[in-house]
Amino acid sequence: MLCFSCKDEVTLNFSETSIISEDETIIEINIPKAEGKTDAAKQINTTLTNFVNTALNVDAINGNKISTRESITNFKKSYSNFKKQIGKTLYTEIPAWEVLIDGEVIFKSKTITSIAMNSSINTGGAHSNLVFKFFNFDIQTGKQLKTSDLINDVPAFTALAKKYYNKELLSANEDRIAAFKTDTFKLPKHLGFSDDGVIVFYDTFNTASNNIIEFTIPYVKANEFLNF
Repeated sequence: MLCFSCKDEVTLNFSETSIISEDETIIEINIPKAEGKTDAAKQINTTLTNFVNTALNVDAINGNKISTRESITNFKKSYSNFKKQIGKTLYTEIPAWEVLIDGEVIFKSKTITSIAMNSSINTGGAHSNLVFKFFNFDIQTGKQLKTSDLINDVPAFTALAKKYYNKELLSANEDRIAAFKTDTFKLPKHLGFSDDGVIVFYDTFNTASNNIIEFTIPYVKANEFLNF
């Protein structure tokens, strides 16, 4: 299998960044942090921070080039402004906005690391705004890897994944079948990796159905398609 770099082997370790803030808003953030001062660590941490900042940016006016602390401050300001505006017309107590952002290193090899990130933002609507995403990084450079970087034959791997997808639908309830049945099967934008194999994940978050399909293709089946 191919390596992404021919340089000496690099070891990348992770700790955890935890932030809890509970006042008028409830914010809990627990995400991995790449240790060290290498360019790879900086690049990975920047990418994960951008995910956090995007989730907190409910007004869609602030860019990602700010710190998480600044994003939290802006989130709280957005809530205060909303409370002042809507409080003029409502006589009931406005519930606190809630943010939960989690991340986990789910796989690490000599060449790549795979991190699962998810966010749940509730600003008083009927449903929380949910986002789930896999990030795959080259350990040497910190570059975020695309499916085409990881898979050497995307059409063939797609055909393999479709078999597992169809098998998953066979045991699904009617709601999941209606949500995911399609005549044109495509891989999700991002794949995940674990010790057991390649994780394929689909969701209908932020819709009425709010369903998921998730399955793992064992490495014994997937290895011939992998570039690492």
